[in-house]
Amino acid sequence: MNRISFCAAMALLVVVGTVGQAADFYPISGIMSSAVNYFPVERAIEGPGVGFDAAEPHDRLGNNTWVTDAPGGGLADYIAVAGKPVLKVDMGTDVLLSEISVWGYSDGNANGLNDFTLRFSTDAEGPDGVASITYEPTFSLLGSAPLPDMIPRHSFPFSENVTARYVELTANDNYFGSGSPGGDRVGLGEVAFEIGVVPEPSTLVLAAMGLLGLVFHLRRKK
Repeated sequence: MNRISFCAAMALLVVVGTVGQAADFYPISGIMSSAVNYFPVERAIEGPGVGFDAAEPHDRLGNNTWVTDAPGGGLADYIAVAGKPVLKVDMGTDVLLSEISVWGYSDGNANGLNDFTLRFSTDAEGPDGVASITYEPTFSLLGSAPLPDMIPRHSFPFSENVTARYVELTANDNYFGSGSPGGDRVGLGEVAFEIGVVPEPSTLVLAAMGLLGLVFHLRRKK
């Protein structure tokens, strides 16, 4: 095998090696809720092997979920009555965050979290400090209308990497009004953050060499 073919093969291995592997997740130090909770908010951070399967495709396990109380009664919309509940996740230290994973609350009522916005702050800024991070993404769960799938992992990559200790998750809406019963509470199955893998510079150089070699080789064949 010549050098060009070798580099191309190594580049292919780098790409293929990143596909099909189970994700690793950060341990979460703690979580707080601004709402009065019906099911404890700690249920939302049980983690791999407990709250969700540690192996691909990381489906939710068991039926432990977090959910608020129902201050407006069974026919009310929680958001309209009590406002948007906020979860504050403590990663324990500043970590590199590149995505958030969430699991649905239920496929039998409309209490599940539908749309949420994230804010971030560093260890130095504290959970309630003025955050220097201006990136504040909003995501919506997908699934079979009108309710999200409660078992599969919903992974939302960030458009930029963030280094932070605290993640504030504001629940903008649940599925109330979508034609299903419920909506008097807001709930969530699990929340987690995949550990981002940053390739070593040498690996990136090897991949680039291989890809360039592959392009050159194909051009010569033409």
